[in-house]
Amino acid sequence: MSLNDNHYSKRLKCACTALATAFIGFAGIFAFAEEDGAVRSAVFVESPAKALDAIVQTSGKTPVATSEEAKIGKAKKKEATNGGKIVDELENLPDLNVRPDDGHVDHKPHGASLAGVQPGVTKMSELKSNPTFSKPVAEETVEGFKVNTYQDPTLPDATIQIVGKNDVVEAIMINLSEARSESDARKVFESEIKDVRPIWSPDEAGNFREVFPEKGVAFVLEAGETPGLPSNRVIQVVAETVKGEYFIMRAEQDLHVSYTYARDDAEHALLHDENAPGAHWILAQTHLAVGDITNARKHIFRAIKLNDSLPQFHLTYINTLIQAGEVDSALRYMDAVRDTFVEHPLYQIEGLTLDSILRHEQADPDYDGSIAQGQRALKLLGSLYEQNLSPDVIWSAKKLEEQANLSIAIAVARKEWKNEGDREKAFEWIDAATAVAGELDKMLSEESQLPSAQIDVLQAGLDVCLDIPDAAEVDTYAQRVIAAADIYLKKTVDEVSAASVRWRAGQALTNAARIYEERKDYKKAASLGEKGLGYLRLVTEYRPPIDRIPTALAQLHLGKIYASGLDDAKAEKYFASANELFAQIQDHVRARDAAKVGAPLASAATICWKNGKKEEGRDMLLTAVTFLEKARSGGFVKDSELYVSYSNLSTMSKGLKDAASAEKYKKLADKYAPQK
Repeated sequence: MSLNDNHYSKRLKCACTALATAFIGFAGIFAFAEEDGAVRSAVFVESPAKALDAIVQTSGKTPVATSEEAKIGKAKKKEATNGGKIVDELENLPDLNVRPDDGHVDHKPHGASLAGVQPGVTKMSELKSNPTFSKPVAEETVEGFKVNTYQDPTLPDATIQIVGKNDVVEAIMINLSEARSESDARKVFESEIKDVRPIWSPDEAGNFREVFPEKGVAFVLEAGETPGLPSNRVIQVVAETVKGEYFIMRAEQDLHVSYTYARDDAEHALLHDENAPGAHWILAQTHLAVGDITNARKHIFRAIKLNDSLPQFHLTYINTLIQAGEVDSALRYMDAVRDTFVEHPLYQIEGLTLDSILRHEQADPDYDGSIAQGQRALKLLGSLYEQNLSPDVIWSAKKLEEQANLSIAIAVARKEWKNEGDREKAFEWIDAATAVAGELDKMLSEESQLPSAQIDVLQAGLDVCLDIPDAAEVDTYAQRVIAAADIYLKKTVDEVSAASVRWRAGQALTNAARIYEERKDYKKAASLGEKGLGYLRLVTEYRPPIDRIPTALAQLHLGKIYASGLDDAKAEKYFASANELFAQIQDHVRARDAAKVGAPLASAATICWKNGKKEEGRDMLLTAVTFLEKARSGGFVKDSELYVSYSNLSTMSKGLKDAASAEKYKKLADKYAPQK
């Protein structure tokens, strides 16, 4: 039994109203067991948008969690909804990278005890031998729970109830006939709860509880003068078995405060309930924030298998598939689960935003569709802001507003326009996202350890600049990324959020280095590339090879930069490091990632050849065509790229006096030759 599932609270509360002793009198009774292991948008961009009816606008109100939806820590008893469609889709997704479950960890209950009675440990039958609780004044059974009521002679008028089920003590309840201040309650437990971050939760009786998850203790608060808000006066103290669901509730709040807190609380929840889907969902988000795709996929897959009825799980899975490069799978999965979130405005907006991203990332990009879906998301956000929203909903809405603007900016930058100047309207969308990021930063609480939302905007800004390399904004964006990242990293104690900053800043600066390489400003390119690689190495060093592609690409681009005449020895070192990793993953890489690797690897191979490293150049090009073939199978590269690469392989083989290979590669080149 948990505080959230308080089936007996109303009846028991009515039965116990006689406690008149001073609250401070309980200080000598409670003890604690040792823990075994602890909308703004840019100017509208005119485009011949298609009719996009896959996600329809609804008139629903702001989503408010129902009692069922609130319990994201609960696994469903039934199998899949939608006739098994969602689970079937999960099973059919390719290359899930779901690793075997970690070994089971036995975790003994811990928390508060009263006169030697500890919920989750002490048996009800043992109470007869306890001097304090050997003689109850009343015994009854309430909805399957055994309830013993006691009056301790050392505490006149005190009524204490011990609730058990299946011979195990589930909870201890102390009811106060006279409310005491919350500060008095804290004084009683000062030494035990001083470092515990509490959460506030409504119960089924309409009262609010201040819960201390690590201790299994809650203060039930008297109703306040404002409906729906508690006072600061305690009317009941409850001690119960420590369970995972409150750690999950706190972890949800922590996502706005500290990724490390969120991760730790979710992992703590799994110690108590390894099948808590909410904990897996939160871990998927913290892993995704730092680019740990393998573990993100593992956790969100598990969450959905345990409970496939929650829209936020599906949306996180779609985002994970996008980050993993499985765009086709993400599109298919979106089609399978659309009906789970179209009636929830906030989730619907997130679906539109992800749909916008999918359209500009798919093999055959639909930039007009991407722009239109992003603008639809912004329009719905405008309607949402007209409602009376809670701070948490406003925060989530602002994050989506930022993301929608950034997705549109990328689509505008990549689209071919009749008027080439229209491409630069992308920066108007970046400016709009910058303003929203400023609002998000102002919303951070004083205890927040999260980085500035501007880092996300600057990363997207440099993505845009890849398509507009002559843009004046490149210098500003690159320097602002370095300044924002370094300032944050010097002061933060939030290790997961720090890894998230390194992940984003590393990718952004690698892109900046590519832009300066194209401008032939090789010294600046090398400086930014080294800085970006330093960030990426720290967060990918211990990951599986498939998750270290961004680091290998950063090394590859640095090799090309140094090979321009800056430093041949460094060029050779970076080429060798990148090629070694690419050789390890060439049989396992996904199509979109293969496209990102193939072209720059082929270019680097040509540089090696021209610099006299002939065998190294051919070997590198052999690896490159493996990636290009995989990318072509997914529709991410054209035949012309393979034609050029195989032609170069034939030429290289001739130069190395390998006639048989030269002929083989010539035939492959002919296979992809342009049609006359």
